[in-house]
Amino acid sequence: MRTRSARAVTADARGPVPRPGPAHRHRLLRLLALPVLSLLFLAGMLPAPAPAAAASKYGDARLDQWSWLTTHNSYTYDWAKPIPPRAQSRNISEQLDHGVRGLMFDTYDREVSGQPGKKAVMLCHKTICYDFFQSELARVVDFLQENRNEVVTIFLENYASRESLTKSIAQVLEDKNATDLLFQPSEQGFNIDKSNWPRVRNMVARNERLVIFQDEWADDIPVTARSNDDVEYGRLMHTWKRTVETTYDYDGNRPSGCLSRNNNKLDLAKMPGTNLTPLFTINQFDSSVLNPESKSHGDNGQSLKNRVEKDCWNVAKREPNYVAVNFYQHSDTPGVTPLSVVDDLNRNAVIIDPHQALWTVSPSKQYVSTIATNRCMVRGDEFEDGQGGLVTQRNCANPAPSSHQWSATPPTGYDGKGFRWIKAGNGSCLTVPYNNGTPPGNDTQLFWWPCETRWFSGSQLWNVIPAKQQGGPAAFYFVNQWTGKCLTLDIPTSAAKAGKVTQAACPKF
Repeated sequence: MRTRSARAVTADARGPVPRPGPAHRHRLLRLLALPVLSLLFLAGMLPAPAPAAAASKYGDARLDQWSWLTTHNSYTYDWAKPIPPRAQSRNISEQLDHGVRGLMFDTYDREVSGQPGKKAVMLCHKTICYDFFQSELARVVDFLQENRNEVVTIFLENYASRESLTKSIAQVLEDKNATDLLFQPSEQGFNIDKSNWPRVRNMVARNERLVIFQDEWADDIPVTARSNDDVEYGRLMHTWKRTVETTYDYDGNRPSGCLSRNNNKLDLAKMPGTNLTPLFTINQFDSSVLNPESKSHGDNGQSLKNRVEKDCWNVAKREPNYVAVNFYQHSDTPGVTPLSVVDDLNRNAVIIDPHQALWTVSPSKQYVSTIATNRCMVRGDEFEDGQGGLVTQRNCANPAPSSHQWSATPPTGYDGKGFRWIKAGNGSCLTVPYNNGTPPGNDTQLFWWPCETRWFSGSQLWNVIPAKQQGGPAAFYFVNQWTGKCLTLDIPTSAAKAGKVTQAACPKF
């Protein structure tokens, strides 16, 4: 889920929160006789969740929940070698400096020019070779060592032998003192088949920031020390067991639609036999044309944006992880480039898993939990005196009755300073019990209560923080202005006919 930035909520930002008036206090005091969990004083107000970019630009995003600009045939930038046609015009270091984070290399075993009998892994396009693979890989490693928060992915269309390829990679890592840099997907590392992709910030923390895929062997290939095969640095992952991608041949037409390159369906939720979400690549280039540069302008502008947001969203039901293009700096649309499209996917994003404090809002105005199946926030029965009642959770209903409906609206009668009432279908407000002025603690069940219209009442005011689920609808946190705690579905009672809806500590980013 992608949480957009939101203004932090601090009760002391505007001084003490005004207490409810006498009549309101009287009504709430009578309700304190109801059984509730023990209440406690807070040392200070807990702020609302802020964008995680302050600590990590990736927030809580897993690798499959982030997007990266990728260059097709990244190594074919040499003006002196026009045939086959170039796909890029800037070298690898420049590409990385400009924001590219995915590279596509074609690797071959080739005889070194002027050294008969000596072979090396070269970057070639069919019969034309451009540079040593190790030279370009060394530039990638240099960039990663200079930019400790960055992650780079390399896709290898590989024709080299297993030994020559792995030993070439091992030599660069050893020469650069970077043997901890290669991603380890196995049980020795992140164990991705069982646990799914790790959070990118955890990859950064462990320095496993070089991700390499290969399409030659059906297994993940270990890269070991040149002097000791028992010392493993990481693995080259098999592309087709880890990723899905679109086709790349459009017969000279503008890339459109969203057809899979192979038998891996683009909307595949998990790779077969694993708990792994496949990484998704959109290939926004046409390999059939003789002049990729002239065509790249039209491919990289609004056409790309439309394909990401419409064509492929409709098919894959998710955003791409890798957007692969020719001549990434080109576009025919002012303000729209491949980098801006990727930035828009990631902008101010914090991606988290479903959480008991995260809710979606259905078209019928039901507040639906993201953590429990088919559970909605419901206005429970009235108290005996007819003044309000408890807020509960029940199975969602279709059609939704008034008791299941809620809406976030600005308060009337005073300036809510950006906070909202969460109003029930009968016009009452979602309320934190007043508790004689002491902010109640975690797990306190919430009330629906007549809205206070005469003065600022923090117990009924909520900061609505929007989020965007990966592959799902918009979702929201609701943070109480008075307590700094989040509207929360009580998990222990989620199987009951009428469970509890409470406040609890917001997720920490």
